[in-house]
Amino acid sequence: MGNITEVGGRPMLREMKFETDRLCIESWDATLGSEQEKQAFAAELAAILTPPVLKSLPEPMQLADGEAAISDWIAARHAESHVLTIRDGNASLIGLLILAPSGDAEYPPTVHIGYLFSEITWGKGFASELIGGLVAWYQDLGEGTQLLAGVAHGNVASAKALQKNGFEQVPDHSDPDAAMFRKDTQFNFDRLYSSTAHALGAPSSEIVEFFSTLAGDGLRVLDIGCGQGRDALFIARLGHSVVGVDIAPSGIKDLVTAGNRENLNVDGIVADITNFQPVGQFDVLLIDRTLHLLSADNRVAVLRRLIGHVAPQGWVIISDEPENMAAFREVFDTEEALWKPHIETAEHLMLQHDAG
Repeated sequence: MGNITEVGGRPMLREMKFETDRLCIESWDATLGSEQEKQAFAAELAAILTPPVLKSLPEPMQLADGEAAISDWIAARHAESHVLTIRDGNASLIGLLILAPSGDAEYPPTVHIGYLFSEITWGKGFASELIGGLVAWYQDLGEGTQLLAGVAHGNVASAKALQKNGFEQVPDHSDPDAAMFRKDTQFNFDRLYSSTAHALGAPSSEIVEFFSTLAGDGLRVLDIGCGQGRDALFIARLGHSVVGVDIAPSGIKDLVTAGNRENLNVDGIVADITNFQPVGQFDVLLIDRTLHLLSADNRVAVLRRLIGHVAPQGWVIISDEPENMAAFREVFDTEEALWKPHIETAEHLMLQHDAG
């Protein structure tokens, strides 16, 4: 595994290393030790950076003329990105993997990826194998990462390598020169919950205020993405019954254990919300900072399915990233006569189901 550090104000992965059936990929920092090692690596790299390989690279990554060209190229890549060597089973250098993490603090963290292979390896499936190994590494890291890769229009092989490994084209981020592809790896909440009590803190003030006004009404509440019960336990203590749903078994275990200890009316279900089907109707559907973990299409599909289980005069409460709220609002606008807005802020949407 690797650890995140800051280099020049930019988040970087250090000690990153993974293997596939035919490839060994690791940070080139170990290669750039002594001056002798640098020279040996420069010679290896010079044999790879042939005109056909360089042709597919963007202008800033072209190789200048002169004796210092390779050294300057290495220094430039080292300054702007995190670079890993790709070696085959004979430990021969056959390519580079280039990762450029975004400096933004937003979730999910974003990493732009690029790669190059020597001419003699083309057509042997190494690119697809590399991307598959990279995705698996980030999945195992479990920090929830957005992987982005730009592919020049006409580079069919690279596009297929990405699509084979679950990348989808993002038209809004593509341009006349290149198509952008994206793959999201999931945050490992089960790992977090199993190691940290009350990992997500206390309920938000908006949720506390809403449910406090309804204390004692005995509502049936569906908490989607409930985690360890940050919201569900608070709501149950007010006299409501809560069904909490989460993909993390350790989160559900913590929720049920706490509910039993306090003799609360709480049930927990381990399920993937992208295909979870509730049973019956609920007075409140609560989705607190969960939908942003899904792709844009899945967010809307999940919301449309779940609101069908809200009882007449029931409520939907959504907390999420500001950039996602417009799409959620559109879901309810298609049924304008059925939903009355109660609270709308940059990160919160509360509506009541109007039976008409």
